[in-house]
Amino acid sequence: MFDSGLIWFILGILFVLIAASAKVWAEDLKLNMNWWKWILVALWYGLLNFTIAVPFTFWGENENKGALSLLLFLGIITIILGIGLFSFLWSKRAVESNKQVTS
Repeated sequence: MFDSGLIWFILGILFVLIAASAKVWAEDLKLNMNWWKWILVALWYGLLNFTIAVPFTFWGENENKGALSLLLFLGIITIILGIGLFSFLWSKRAVESNKQVTS
């Protein structure tokens, strides 16, 4: 599976679908997004793709121990940064909605 190109095909489809629906997702959550917040989201999304792509490449090269350790290391970092980014975006949403209620 890892050396047939199927994983890259699936990742490509998911990449396009997620990137195309990001604006709709942000509007549904009423996130006030500007250009630098989109850059932060894009950087995190790139890190997520890197976290998935590199260990799968290692597995394709039969480097199982390296793939698993890298997946765990990058996975933990990606999850922590993702939670932090979402918390940041969500807290800015809550602050801005409170300002609208009080005005």
